[in-house]
Formats: sequence, structure tokens, C-alpha cells
Amino acid sequence: MSQNASNLTHNLSNNEANRITRESICTALLELMKTKDFKEISVSELVRRAGVSRQSFYRNYKSKEDIVIEIERRIGTRLIEKMNDPGYINNPKKWFIEFFKVVRENNALVTLLQKADLFITIFERIPAYIESQLGTCSTELHYGIVASIAATHSIAREWFKNGMKESETEMADLCMKFIKTTYDKLIIKA
Repeated sequence: MSQNASNLTHNLSNNEANRITRESICTALLELMKTKDFKEISVSELVRRAGVSRQSFYRNYKSKEDIVIEIERRIGTRLIEKMNDPGYINNPKKWFIEFFKVVRENNALVTLLQKADLFITIFERIPAYIESQLGTCSTELHYGIVASIAATHSIAREWFKNGMKESETEMADLCMKFIKTTYDKLIIKA
């Protein structure tokens, strides 16, 4: 962080200063990952690139993996919030379109998650969330939900890897085909 940026953070609230520090660290990590593997990046290198002190880093994160987890939570929280919206609950295609929009809009962050092998973590919370909304569900439905989310993860990962050439709507249509059986059971259950 430059001297001017450092002076600016003194005038900000602690929360705002921490937010700016976290953003600087995240940006630095994204920049470093353009040329290095996530596992090869040291905290020293990261704070040097971000222009923050090690103390600032450890005030905000326990490890560099925590940065990636925070990014995943931001993306995952947005998707789960959409699942709460009644317009999405009864229209999974609409949710899938939103999902693929979020992936496209967060291209750099998803790249980071991919490179750190943590893109799957976005999907790990979704089955439990769906089931919490249903109450109890059969073993068959539980595994159907898990399989549908795993299929969605694989489709999204491949789409992302191939340059996101297809539209969000095309991808939502593909996902709908693969999860139709499970979705039909969800509708019957609800």
C-alpha cells in the first residue's frame, strides 16, 4: 500500500480499512497466480505485492487459503441468497442462469478458485441448504440432490475451462436436462 493509501486508511473506520486491506491482498493473489501456482506463493511475497504488512495480513487471515475461502463464501452466499428468492425457488432454470452469470461476472475469482482446487467448495453447501428447505427427504432424494449438484459443478467447470462460449441460458438448459428427474421429485415433495 502506498503512503497515500496508508494515510487514507488511518482516516477510515477499522472495518473499512480491513476491507481495503483484504481487497488489496485478494488482488495481489490474483496477480501472482497469473504466473505462479497457488501453492508456490508465500505470504511474504503476497504482502509485498499487496503493499501491506504481515501484521495486516494476519489481522485479516490465518493463511492464504483463507483468502480463497472468503472468495468462495462471497460467491456461494450470493447463489444461496438467490435460492431464497421465491422467483428462483419454483424456477430452477432461472437460478441456473443466475449461477452461470455469477461465474462469468466473477471470472478472475473463479480462476483463483480453480487454480487452488477449491471451486468445488461453492457447491458443497448447496445440498444441505436445499434439504434444510425441504425438511426431511428420502435417501434417494438426498443422493439425487447431491448428484445434481455434482453434475452442475462438472458442467460449470468444463464451461469455464472452455472459455464460457455458450450463453448462460444454454448452460441452464443443459443443467435442467440433467437434473430433471431430481427436480420432478422435489416438486412432488414440496
